[in-house]
Amino acid sequence: MKRSNRLILLIGLFLAAIAFVGIILVLGGGGGDREPGIDATKTTMVVASADIPLGTLITADLVETQEVRNTDLPAGAYTTEAEVINRTTTTDLKKGQLVGSSAFSTVTLNADIGRLLETGRRAMSIQVDQVSGVGTLVKPGDRVDVVIGITGADKFPVVTTDPQTDQVSLVPGLNATSVKAIIQNLEVVGTLLPPPPNQEGTTDGTTDGTAPSLNGQAQIVILSVSAQEAEVLRFGQIDGTLTLVLRSPEDKEAPADETTGITLRQIVDNWAVIPPQVVETVLPNQ
Repeated sequence: MKRSNRLILLIGLFLAAIAFVGIILVLGGGGGDREPGIDATKTTMVVASADIPLGTLITADLVETQEVRNTDLPAGAYTTEAEVINRTTTTDLKKGQLVGSSAFSTVTLNADIGRLLETGRRAMSIQVDQVSGVGTLVKPGDRVDVVIGITGADKFPVVTTDPQTDQVSLVPGLNATSVKAIIQNLEVVGTLLPPPPNQEGTTDGTTDGTAPSLNGQAQIVILSVSAQEAEVLRFGQIDGTLTLVLRSPEDKEAPADETTGITLRQIVDNWAVIPPQVVETVLPNQ
């Protein structure tokens, strides 16, 4: 009887030892269903394999992955190269720097925006809205053209002088509107989008709780300009209106297009717009 009890005790100890070893293997990541050489405590993060300027379309040769422990993975990090390929950076990245969600962020303005400028360039802000700013969808790294519109008889006055009295008078009826693409292919180095204005009866800038409406929301777009371009844009801010036209990211090295500018005469002569005709009629006797 004693011998039987001793055998049962030995069997119990043996089974307990097997269970203990199994628990150690599971907790240590050595389960039989795991691929050889895979460490469950580690992962990868995407970093720049070269210096990447603002506005660069990420390609496979610009990024690589580095192995890190799961506990050391930075917030916002991407773990595979496929997650960042064909995305455009909204800030500069240095070789070896993490390529995380902040590399493509358009939510905040880079406080060190001067660092993004090439030598000899300046940063200048332009205020636009949903119509003049491509729906406020312009983001850092984009390329834009600037179109100026000037209107008003006092901006392009045509005057005559009475030969008898030398009195100067304004010629009435002149269409004094002129539109021109004045600067092309400027780089956007920053944007600032304040919260949309609330409309009456709402708290989120929508009219019916479904989708944002055209509410005149403003956007500040910061452009990289030369000193001369800054003067031209400032004149447009004071004496006209400025509109941004979004370009393809492939246009970074494209030459400027030759444009004519548009006035009423240009519209009628070159674009087949039909001007109104004077209609003569006889009014009935009163």
